[in-house]
Amino acid sequence: MKYRVAIMKYNIAAIALCLAMVSITGRAAAQDGWYLRTNLGVAVAPGLTLDARDNDWSTRCDKISNPGLGETSADECASVPPITAWSHEVGGGNGVQSVLALGYGWSGLRVEGEYIYRTTTYGQGAGESQVIDEITQQKQRQEIETIDGGLEDLLAHGVFANVYYDFQTSTAWTPYFGVGVGLASTSLDYYGRFKRNDDPDAISTFEDPLRKARIAGTTTIGRHKLNDTLTAYQAVLGADYALSEKVGIGLKVRWAKFSEFDAGDRWTQLRSHESSVGRGFDVIYYVSTDKIMLFGASLNMTYNF
Repeated sequence: MKYRVAIMKYNIAAIALCLAMVSITGRAAAQDGWYLRTNLGVAVAPGLTLDARDNDWSTRCDKISNPGLGETSADECASVPPITAWSHEVGGGNGVQSVLALGYGWSGLRVEGEYIYRTTTYGQGAGESQVIDEITQQKQRQEIETIDGGLEDLLAHGVFANVYYDFQTSTAWTPYFGVGVGLASTSLDYYGRFKRNDDPDAISTFEDPLRKARIAGTTTIGRHKLNDTLTAYQAVLGADYALSEKVGIGLKVRWAKFSEFDAGDRWTQLRSHESSVGRGFDVIYYVSTDKIMLFGASLNMTYNF
Protein backbone atom coordinates (compact mmCIF):
# COMPACT_ATOMS: atom_id res chain seq x y z
CA MET A 1 0.00 0.00 0.00
CA LYS A 2 2.85 2.43 0.84
CA TYR A 3 4.46 1.65 -2.50
CA ARG A 4 1.18 2.25 -4.32
CA VAL A 5 0.80 5.65 -2.65
CA ALA A 6 4.40 6.55 -3.58
CA ILE A 7 3.77 5.72 -7.25
CA MET A 8 0.58 7.81 -7.29
CA LYS A 9 2.42 10.74 -5.69
CA TYR A 10 5.18 10.43 -8.26
CA ASN A 11 2.75 10.59 -11.17
CA ILE A 12 0.94 13.59 -9.73
CA ALA A 13 4.26 15.37 -9.26
CA ALA A 14 5.36 14.51 -12.78
CA ILE A 15 2.11 15.83 -14.30
CA ALA A 16 2.36 19.00 -12.24
CA LEU A 17 5.94 19.53 -13.46
CA CYS A 18 4.89 19.08 -17.08
CA LEU A 19 2.02 21.55 -16.69
CA ALA A 20 4.43 24.08 -15.21
CA MET A 21 6.71 23.67 -18.21
CA VAL A 22 3.75 24.19 -20.56
CA SER A 23 3.06 27.56 -18.97
CA ILE A 24 6.49 28.90 -20.00
CA THR A 25 6.79 27.45 -23.50
CA GLY A 26 4.84 27.91 -26.71
CA ARG A 27 3.23 25.11 -28.66
CA ALA A 28 5.26 23.46 -31.41
CA ALA A 29 5.60 20.14 -33.12
CA ALA A 30 6.97 17.20 -31.15
CA GLN A 31 10.64 16.37 -31.74
CA ASP A 32 12.47 13.15 -32.47
CA GLY A 33 14.92 11.95 -29.87
CA TRP A 34 14.74 10.81 -26.26
CA TYR A 35 11.55 11.22 -24.25
CA LEU A 36 10.19 10.42 -20.80
CA ARG A 37 6.56 9.40 -20.37
CA THR A 38 4.35 8.85 -17.35
CA ASN A 39 0.83 7.39 -17.40
CA LEU A 40 -1.89 7.09 -14.81
CA GLY A 41 -5.14 5.26 -15.49
CA VAL A 42 -7.54 2.43 -14.84
CA ALA A 43 -7.05 -1.32 -15.25
CA VAL A 44 -9.95 -3.67 -15.94
CA ALA A 45 -9.71 -7.48 -15.96
CA PRO A 46 -12.19 -10.22 -16.95
CA GLY A 47 -13.17 -13.06 -14.62
CA LEU A 48 -10.92 -16.02 -13.93
CA THR A 49 -11.14 -19.73 -13.23
CA LEU A 50 -8.70 -20.69 -10.48
CA ASP A 51 -7.64 -24.32 -10.69
CA ALA A 52 -6.34 -25.58 -7.35
CA ARG A 53 -4.69 -28.82 -6.21
CA ASP A 54 -2.81 -30.25 -3.24
CA ASN A 55 -0.91 -33.32 -2.04
CA ASP A 56 -3.15 -34.00 0.95
CA TRP A 57 -3.93 -37.50 2.24
CA SER A 58 -7.41 -38.60 3.25
CA THR A 59 -8.64 -37.83 6.76
CA ARG A 60 -8.54 -41.54 7.55
CA CYS A 61 -4.80 -41.57 6.72
CA ASP A 62 -3.99 -38.32 8.55
CA LYS A 63 -1.99 -39.39 11.62
CA ILE A 64 -2.66 -36.08 13.39
CA SER A 65 -6.44 -36.05 12.87
CA ASN A 66 -6.69 -39.82 13.26
CA PRO A 67 -4.00 -40.90 15.76
CA GLY A 68 -3.45 -44.65 15.84
CA LEU A 69 -5.20 -45.17 12.50
CA GLY A 70 -7.33 -47.70 14.33
CA GLU A 71 -10.07 -47.95 11.70
CA THR A 72 -7.92 -47.84 8.58
CA SER A 73 -6.37 -50.80 6.88
CA ALA A 74 -2.67 -50.97 6.11
CA ASP A 75 -3.45 -51.13 2.39
CA GLU A 76 -5.51 -47.93 2.38
CA CYS A 77 -2.70 -45.74 3.74
CA ALA A 78 0.30 -47.66 2.40
CA SER A 79 0.95 -45.59 -0.74
CA VAL A 80 1.00 -41.93 -1.68
CA PRO A 81 -2.47 -40.87 -2.92
CA PRO A 82 -2.99 -39.01 -6.21
CA ILE A 83 -3.19 -35.22 -6.32
CA THR A 84 -6.62 -33.82 -5.39
CA ALA A 85 -8.12 -30.90 -7.32
CA TRP A 86 -10.91 -28.32 -7.23
CA SER A 87 -11.63 -24.92 -8.83
CA HIS A 88 -13.10 -21.48 -8.08
CA GLU A 89 -14.89 -19.07 -10.40
CA VAL A 90 -13.85 -15.44 -9.84
CA GLY A 91 -15.70 -12.40 -11.15
CA GLY A 92 -14.05 -9.57 -13.08
CA GLY A 93 -12.08 -6.83 -11.39
CA ASN A 94 -10.81 -3.30 -11.71
CA GLY A 95 -8.01 -1.21 -10.31
CA VAL A 96 -5.30 1.25 -11.30
CA GLN A 97 -2.21 1.23 -13.47
CA SER A 98 0.76 3.56 -13.27
CA VAL A 99 3.53 3.70 -15.87
CA LEU A 100 6.97 5.23 -16.28
CA ALA A 101 8.67 4.83 -19.68
CA LEU A 102 11.86 5.97 -21.39
CA GLY A 103 12.04 5.88 -25.18
CA TYR A 104 13.66 7.14 -28.34
CA GLY A 105 11.85 8.19 -31.51
CA TRP A 106 12.97 8.87 -35.05
CA SER A 107 11.17 9.17 -38.39
CA GLY A 108 7.85 7.94 -37.05
CA LEU A 109 9.25 4.92 -35.17
CA ARG A 110 9.82 4.67 -31.45
CA VAL A 111 11.38 2.08 -29.16
CA GLU A 112 10.60 2.20 -25.48
CA GLY A 113 11.34 0.55 -22.17
CA GLU A 114 8.30 0.64 -19.90
CA TYR A 115 7.69 -0.08 -16.24
CA ILE A 116 4.05 -0.66 -15.23
CA TYR A 117 2.61 -1.05 -11.76
CA ARG A 118 -0.88 -2.54 -11.67
CA THR A 119 -3.40 -3.43 -8.99
CA THR A 120 -6.74 -5.16 -9.55
CA THR A 121 -9.42 -6.03 -7.00
CA TYR A 122 -11.62 -8.92 -8.16
CA GLY A 123 -15.31 -9.37 -7.43
CA GLN A 124 -17.34 -12.28 -6.16
CA GLY A 125 -17.35 -15.47 -8.19
CA ALA A 126 -20.03 -16.26 -10.71
CA GLY A 127 -20.85 -19.52 -8.91
CA GLU A 128 -19.81 -21.81 -6.10
CA SER A 129 -16.47 -23.56 -5.97
CA GLN A 130 -16.45 -26.74 -8.00
CA VAL A 131 -15.08 -30.15 -7.07
CA ILE A 132 -13.42 -31.58 -10.13
CA ASP A 133 -11.92 -34.90 -9.06
CA GLU A 134 -13.25 -38.11 -7.53
CA ILE A 135 -11.14 -38.00 -4.36
CA THR A 136 -12.36 -34.54 -3.38
CA GLN A 137 -15.92 -35.54 -4.23
CA GLN A 138 -15.60 -38.47 -1.86
CA LYS A 139 -14.38 -36.18 0.93
CA GLN A 140 -17.31 -33.90 0.24
CA ARG A 141 -19.80 -36.75 0.55
CA GLN A 142 -18.24 -38.09 3.76
CA GLU A 143 -17.44 -34.99 5.80
CA ILE A 144 -17.15 -31.63 4.00
CA GLU A 145 -20.04 -29.21 4.37
CA THR A 146 -18.64 -26.15 2.54
CA ILE A 147 -16.00 -25.48 -0.09
CA ASP A 148 -15.41 -21.84 -0.92
CA GLY A 149 -12.61 -19.55 -1.97
CA GLY A 150 -11.43 -17.17 -4.60
CA LEU A 151 -9.19 -14.24 -5.34
CA GLU A 152 -9.13 -10.85 -3.71
CA ASP A 153 -6.33 -8.68 -5.13
CA LEU A 154 -3.80 -8.97 -7.92
CA LEU A 155 -0.64 -6.86 -7.84
CA ALA A 156 1.96 -6.81 -10.62
CA HIS A 157 5.24 -5.08 -11.38
CA GLY A 158 5.91 -5.39 -15.12
CA VAL A 159 8.63 -4.37 -17.56
CA PHE A 160 7.95 -4.21 -21.31
CA ALA A 161 10.01 -3.56 -24.42
CA ASN A 162 7.73 -1.73 -26.87
CA VAL A 163 7.88 -0.66 -30.51
CA TYR A 164 5.56 2.11 -31.80
CA TYR A 165 4.69 3.60 -35.15
CA ASP A 166 3.57 7.24 -35.11
CA PHE A 167 1.15 8.39 -37.83
CA GLN A 168 2.36 11.81 -38.93
CA THR A 169 -0.31 14.49 -39.36
CA SER A 170 -0.28 18.19 -40.18
CA THR A 171 -1.75 18.98 -36.76
CA ALA A 172 -0.53 18.80 -33.18
CA TRP A 173 -2.13 15.34 -32.88
CA THR A 174 -0.01 12.20 -33.35
CA PRO A 175 -1.93 8.90 -33.35
CA TYR A 176 0.16 5.78 -32.81
CA PHE A 177 0.06 2.02 -32.56
CA GLY A 178 2.45 -0.23 -30.68
CA VAL A 179 3.22 -3.76 -29.53
CA GLY A 180 5.41 -5.05 -26.75
CA VAL A 181 6.68 -8.06 -24.84
CA GLY A 182 7.67 -8.26 -21.21
CA LEU A 183 7.77 -9.89 -17.80
CA ALA A 184 5.48 -9.30 -14.83
CA SER A 185 6.19 -10.21 -11.22
CA THR A 186 2.63 -11.04 -10.14
CA SER A 187 1.04 -11.80 -6.79
CA LEU A 188 -2.47 -13.11 -6.15
CA ASP A 189 -4.21 -12.85 -2.77
CA TYR A 190 -5.83 -16.29 -2.69
CA TYR A 191 -8.14 -17.70 -0.04
CA GLY A 192 -9.67 -21.17 0.14
CA ARG A 193 -11.67 -23.02 2.79
CA PHE A 194 -12.93 -26.56 3.34
CA LYS A 195 -15.28 -26.78 6.33
CA ARG A 196 -16.36 -30.11 7.78
CA ASN A 197 -19.83 -30.70 9.12
CA ASP A 198 -20.45 -29.49 12.67
CA ASP A 199 -22.71 -32.49 13.35
CA PRO A 200 -20.61 -35.63 14.02
CA ASP A 201 -23.58 -37.82 13.05
CA ALA A 202 -23.49 -36.34 9.53
CA ILE A 203 -19.89 -37.54 9.05
CA SER A 204 -19.41 -40.98 7.53
CA THR A 205 -15.60 -40.98 7.35
CA PHE A 206 -15.43 -43.09 10.53
CA GLU A 207 -17.66 -45.46 12.43
CA ASP A 208 -16.21 -44.51 15.81
CA PRO A 209 -18.21 -41.57 17.35
CA LEU A 210 -15.09 -40.24 19.06
CA ARG A 211 -13.22 -40.01 15.77
CA LYS A 212 -16.22 -38.34 14.13
CA ALA A 213 -16.33 -35.78 16.92
CA ARG A 214 -12.59 -35.12 16.54
CA ILE A 215 -12.96 -33.82 12.97
CA ALA A 216 -16.46 -32.28 13.22
CA GLY A 217 -16.33 -28.56 12.48
CA THR A 218 -12.63 -28.56 11.57
CA THR A 219 -11.45 -26.43 8.68
CA THR A 220 -8.76 -26.47 6.06
CA ILE A 221 -7.83 -22.88 5.24
CA GLY A 222 -5.38 -21.32 2.84
CA ARG A 223 -4.86 -17.56 2.78
CA HIS A 224 -1.65 -16.40 1.15
CA LYS A 225 -0.14 -13.93 -1.28
CA LEU A 226 1.06 -16.31 -3.99
CA ASN A 227 3.80 -15.09 -6.34
CA ASP A 228 4.92 -16.00 -9.85
CA THR A 229 6.76 -14.31 -12.74
CA LEU A 230 4.76 -14.29 -15.98
CA THR A 231 5.65 -13.55 -19.57
CA ALA A 232 3.34 -11.14 -21.37
CA TYR A 233 2.61 -9.39 -24.63
CA GLN A 234 0.52 -6.31 -25.32
CA ALA A 235 -0.99 -4.09 -27.99
CA VAL A 236 -1.37 -0.35 -27.53
CA LEU A 237 -3.34 2.39 -29.29
CA GLY A 238 -3.08 6.05 -28.45
CA ALA A 239 -2.87 9.64 -29.53
CA ASP A 240 -0.61 12.43 -28.28
CA TYR A 241 -1.20 16.16 -28.47
CA ALA A 242 1.82 18.49 -28.56
CA LEU A 243 1.35 21.30 -26.08
CA SER A 244 4.84 22.64 -26.67
CA GLU A 245 8.17 21.73 -28.17
CA LYS A 246 8.96 19.70 -25.09
CA VAL A 247 5.65 18.65 -23.56
CA GLY A 248 2.73 16.57 -24.78
CA ILE A 249 -0.37 15.00 -23.32
CA GLY A 250 -2.36 12.07 -24.59
CA LEU A 251 -4.65 9.13 -24.12
CA LYS A 252 -3.59 5.49 -24.38
CA VAL A 253 -5.52 2.22 -24.31
CA ARG A 254 -3.87 -1.18 -23.94
CA TRP A 255 -4.64 -4.86 -24.01
CA ALA A 256 -2.21 -7.30 -22.42
CA LYS A 257 -2.25 -11.06 -21.94
CA PHE A 258 -0.10 -13.02 -19.50
CA SER A 259 1.18 -16.58 -19.33
CA GLU A 260 -0.16 -19.14 -16.86
CA PHE A 261 0.15 -18.30 -13.18
CA ASP A 262 1.11 -21.23 -10.96
CA ALA A 263 2.24 -20.96 -7.34
CA GLY A 264 1.61 -22.60 -3.98
CA ASP A 265 2.17 -22.57 -0.23
CA ARG A 266 1.47 -24.60 2.90
CA TRP A 267 -2.11 -24.57 4.13
CA THR A 268 -2.62 -21.99 6.86
CA GLN A 269 -4.30 -24.84 8.73
CA LEU A 270 -5.22 -28.37 7.67
CA ARG A 271 -8.21 -29.92 9.48
CA SER A 272 -7.59 -27.25 12.15
CA HIS A 273 -3.99 -28.38 12.72
CA GLU A 274 -0.66 -27.59 11.03
CA SER A 275 -0.23 -28.31 7.32
CA SER A 276 0.97 -31.87 7.78
CA VAL A 277 -0.43 -35.39 8.03
CA GLY A 278 2.28 -36.58 10.44
CA ARG A 279 4.30 -38.30 7.71
CA GLY A 280 7.38 -36.09 7.58
CA PHE A 281 6.36 -33.56 4.91
CA ASP A 282 4.25 -30.43 4.51
CA VAL A 283 0.96 -30.49 2.64
CA ILE A 284 1.17 -27.88 -0.13
CA TYR A 285 -1.63 -26.45 -2.22
CA TYR A 286 -1.16 -24.83 -5.64
CA VAL A 287 -3.28 -22.37 -7.59
CA SER A 288 -3.05 -21.83 -11.34
CA THR A 289 -4.88 -19.80 -13.97
CA ASP A 290 -4.16 -19.12 -17.63
CA LYS A 291 -6.65 -16.33 -18.40
CA ILE A 292 -5.02 -13.27 -16.85
CA MET A 293 -5.64 -10.27 -19.09
CA LEU A 294 -5.56 -6.51 -18.73
CA PHE A 295 -7.60 -3.83 -20.43
CA GLY A 296 -6.39 -0.36 -19.52
CA ALA A 297 -6.91 3.28 -20.34
CA SER A 298 -4.64 6.05 -19.14
CA LEU A 299 -3.82 9.74 -19.43
CA ASN A 300 -0.23 10.46 -20.44
CA MET A 301 2.32 13.19 -20.01
CA THR A 302 5.42 13.18 -22.25
CA TYR A 303 8.58 15.25 -21.93
CA ASN A 304 10.93 15.39 -24.95
CA PHE A 305 14.56 16.03 -24.11
